[in-house]
Amino acid sequence: MMQAASIPKQDEIATKRVAIKPSTWEALSNLRKPGETFDDLLVSLITAEQRQRLIQDLDTAAAEPSIPWSKAAKRLGL
Repeated sequence: MMQAASIPKQDEIATKRVAIKPSTWEALSNLRKPGETFDDLLVSLITAEQRQRLIQDLDTAAAEPSIPWSKAAKRLGL
């Protein structure tokens, strides 16, 4: 879902160069929807990846036996 365009604040505007192969550029270009910026596309891809990783982590956690909070906190160094 594309969000309504908003005017970015001056400190949010940045130009970064990322070296990618022509085939990668073409693949990214093919994923863009009409009117979608590369920034929009990358944000969408990042969000999808983060969601997928969260689902995998939750699936892994659900499959593991539960442990008491005190033991978990100790493992995490909390």
